[in-house]
Amino acid sequence: MQNQVQIHKIKEDQIALLRALAGDENLQIEFDEERKNNFILLNQNLLSPTKKVVLPNVESEISTGSRAALDVGLCYFLFHDSKIHSQKKFVEDEQKIFDEFEKIRVIINIENIYLGSLKNILCKLESESFLFSENLALLLFSEINTKNILPKTKKLIAEIEKKISKKISHQIKKLAENISDQKSFALEVERLLEMMREEVEAQDKNNDEQKNQQKENELESFGSENIEQDEEENIPQDGEESSGKKEKIADKISELKEGDVGGQASIKLDKSSADEEGIEFRNAYKIFTAQFDEVVFPQKLISKKELEILYDQLELKMVKLADISRKASLKFKKKLLSKRNTLSEFDATRGILNRKKLTRLVIDPTIEDIWINSHEHEYQNTALTILLDNSGSMRGAPIVMSALACKMIAEILEKFSVKTEIIGFTTADWKGGRVRKIWEANGRPKNPGRLNELRHIIYKPFNCNFKKSKINLGLMLKEGILKENIDGEALLFARSRLMQQSEKRKILMVISDGTPIDDSTLATNDSDILSDHLHHVVKKIEKLGKIEIVGIGIGHDIKDFYRNSVTIKNLEELSDVMIEKICAAL
Repeated sequence: MQNQVQIHKIKEDQIALLRALAGDENLQIEFDEERKNNFILLNQNLLSPTKKVVLPNVESEISTGSRAALDVGLCYFLFHDSKIHSQKKFVEDEQKIFDEFEKIRVIINIENIYLGSLKNILCKLESESFLFSENLALLLFSEINTKNILPKTKKLIAEIEKKISKKISHQIKKLAENISDQKSFALEVERLLEMMREEVEAQDKNNDEQKNQQKENELESFGSENIEQDEEENIPQDGEESSGKKEKIADKISELKEGDVGGQASIKLDKSSADEEGIEFRNAYKIFTAQFDEVVFPQKLISKKELEILYDQLELKMVKLADISRKASLKFKKKLLSKRNTLSEFDATRGILNRKKLTRLVIDPTIEDIWINSHEHEYQNTALTILLDNSGSMRGAPIVMSALACKMIAEILEKFSVKTEIIGFTTADWKGGRVRKIWEANGRPKNPGRLNELRHIIYKPFNCNFKKSKINLGLMLKEGILKENIDGEALLFARSRLMQQSEKRKILMVISDGTPIDDSTLATNDSDILSDHLHHVVKKIEKLGKIEIVGIGIGHDIKDFYRNSVTIKNLEELSDVMIEKICAAL
């Protein structure tokens, strides 16, 4: 009886924990007696098509616990779309490989949100017999440079890397570039499986040719006369040596070709080179080390009590701007409401008769395109990320005005069912922090790349109500939080989170007061390394077209970076400008 009570309590705790981590109080969770907490069995079946999470039964796992299964289930809930996954069909063995790559993809994505969940999963992976040398999916970990991989897994990954071809290795790198986009990732896995089939077929063909050649050599040797025994033995040896040379030459050509492809796909360009966007890099953009980079919620940096005090101070500052806020809010609501009902389709074949074209109907009764259809404009299919520069130069009025604008826009968009996320970007320290100390200890190598530790602050995540999140905006007033700004990597981070959303429309709005600045990085590299990288990132995002990117410059012109941008000189214009840009995008 006591054991049953304990099991019931564990189940209740797991349900509460999973709902809290998923940010969904109504999430359906059930326990299945037939499921086992075995890593190799934890796959997309943890998530039903109705978005219900199905976990292994606690009774069978009470001795070892089933936290890892809970965390894998959370990964699938947050980052997996069963409809996309089911679109790809493979034979049994290939389907298993496809499923394992998808599993590793969703697990990697949890790192930037819940690092503890990733560590739980990796510990489970380390303890399972799942680790075997044929599992290519494990290579994704090494490509993402996940620093939490445990020794046994690292060793196995190194062994797998030795066995695969450069072509397969290059394709897995392309997978790593698409972990935040499930559709693109599935396409790249499909290409990988095609490559693997081609390699197997080529190997089989090569083996058959070698066997046929051997038979021909034996027949020729058998029919030859006046040939010494040692000469007979040397003939196939010469043939093998010649074949070996040809294979080496072919391998060398293959390596050169693959190297060319890799060079074109890489953002890191060689000295005095230019990428396909025409952006010149005197030296490659690289990162000296990312081990101290962090993704944090404000309550991880300061206590909730201090955060409440800071938010009260922020609201007092906002009171002075109440008139601006009230007018901007009213204007925003009116624009959204007016757009909701003004979408009309002219020259339709059905609908309401267009009176202006009535005479055409009299002349030609068979005419069809004289109708009007009115559609209700809804916003539920849109996700917006506001990426806010948290550098020291934003201190004072700029950061207060930015917070006010973010607060107003998030509150109103929430009522119109537009998913919104607010992210701040800065560095965790001045003058390079711990990264620079490591660089100095390593003898100060030239052109080390980005030489500071990044800090991404999640003020309001997509899956959280703004009423619960607004207190986080108080962190912007905390002394010492606003430091340096490395915009290019901040955009890549925001883009990866935005691409995980299922909405069709995705908008990224960047609010900044100038070019990227990090004294430690700029002092040890080419002076344009950060601005060049920002140019490159923005152009890539704009070229792909999956995200609409908007730049708002505070006091500085940023049109050189963003094609769709505007500069404001008066801070009071910020709310109006943001409203105009958002309404235009919607």
